[in-house]
Amino acid sequence: MRYISFLAQSFKDFRTTGSFLPSQRFLINKLIEPVDMNASCVIELGAGEGCVTRGLEKKLCDKTLILSFEVNSKLMALNKSKRPKTILIEDLAQNLKYHIQKHNISHIDYVISSLPLASLGKNETRKILSIIAKNMTPEGKFIQYQYLLLNRKDLEKNFSNISIQFVPLNIPPAFVYVCKK
Repeated sequence: MRYISFLAQSFKDFRTTGSFLPSQRFLINKLIEPVDMNASCVIELGAGEGCVTRGLEKKLCDKTLILSFEVNSKLMALNKSKRPKTILIEDLAQNLKYHIQKHNISHIDYVISSLPLASLGKNETRKILSIIAKNMTPEGKFIQYQYLLLNRKDLEKNFSNISIQFVPLNIPPAFVYVCKK
């Protein structure tokens, strides 16, 4: 059911989903692998139907706050988190700063992004990356996946240490950036 709903939303607005299928377990595992289970705050951008949210909830300790953003209301309705410290937010990633302030978050340890950066405008991408970099702890990590290596230069403007890992067992195969300030 989730796959069919995700596919239907992709046909309606591919620019915001960026894919026809949700991430598969190998990609999900690679995205959450660098995250410390005792982190105090994790932001998820582009939560879709919740596949990465569920992976984070399984890995993270109960005290970790997760802010999970999704702009598509139909996909957000599929993300049925019952965890008290997971806050589902139906809003644009560009409004991240507002939500950080609203929830009294002093710093972000990790940001995991499924945003289709390549289909966002350059200005939108730069604004989002700048907000993320300014609000992360010095040891924090920004984790982003893409199907093509199209936004590396944008990432290099905000992060000095970037590693890339290839995940062939996903449809389609994906690259995962792990970025540090």
